[in-house]
Amino acid sequence: MFGLLSAVTYGAADFTGGIASRRASSYAVVIWADIFAMPIIAMAAWLVGDIFPSPRGIWLSLACGIFGGVGILMLYRSFAEGKMSIAAPVSALMAGILPVLVGLFKQGLPGMFVITGMALALAAIWFIAREAESIVEFNWKNIRLPLFAGVLFGMFFVLMHEIGTESILWPIFILRISATVILVLIASILRQPMKPPFRQWYFLVLISIFDITGNIFFILANRAGRLDVAAVLASLYPGATVLLAWIFLKEHISRSQWFGILLAMVAIVLIAL
Repeated sequence: MFGLLSAVTYGAADFTGGIASRRASSYAVVIWADIFAMPIIAMAAWLVGDIFPSPRGIWLSLACGIFGGVGILMLYRSFAEGKMSIAAPVSALMAGILPVLVGLFKQGLPGMFVITGMALALAAIWFIAREAESIVEFNWKNIRLPLFAGVLFGMFFVLMHEIGTESILWPIFILRISATVILVLIASILRQPMKPPFRQWYFLVLISIFDITGNIFFILANRAGRLDVAAVLASLYPGATVLLAWIFLKEHISRSQWFGILLAMVAIVLIAL
């Protein structure tokens, strides 16, 4: 239940962030959404009496923020350049597979369902990424950003599993700090605009709320079960993103890409079994 709830809220956050990134700088959207989230998380942590993490938990939270911040920036950039319904499943596949591989070294060889799911995942990436009119062309441009974003999300999930054993809200607050710092640094080096998109303040608030809620549900899912299962269930977030993009943006998806998206969903479910 917690894993699926995290998928729904993560998907809603990505959809909202993708919309905002088409109207403003991706850097500005991610940075200011994190800034908006900080007082919300701090107040909630204080009200519920959440335990502050240990020094190890603090360092893991800071590293988690770097992976998550850069990953979400790359994903939002891919949303702004292309279709949400293509970028979201590709990133989700990598985010789901990486924790499974970590579990492979920690807990042994996965079952046949997981192995089958990983094979379907590779096939899904090919169908999603190729051009509709091409039979054999593999379009790297379609998936490079979401693919790298998925790797970073996978690392984010692995670290969130570690820090979630100590507390829930304060790690989410701490990781926002490192995410904001690294993104401001990158934006400054690349001379990217960071002007606050206050005309879209409602998008920033929605992104913050959805993302915070997704993090909380993911930590709760980890406490209730295994890392790989929680991460793969959370990686179902493209379902919400695709559905919202289809309903509100009327995005067209080719038959082969629909087939790839279907394979992606089946793959993620198989990995979770």
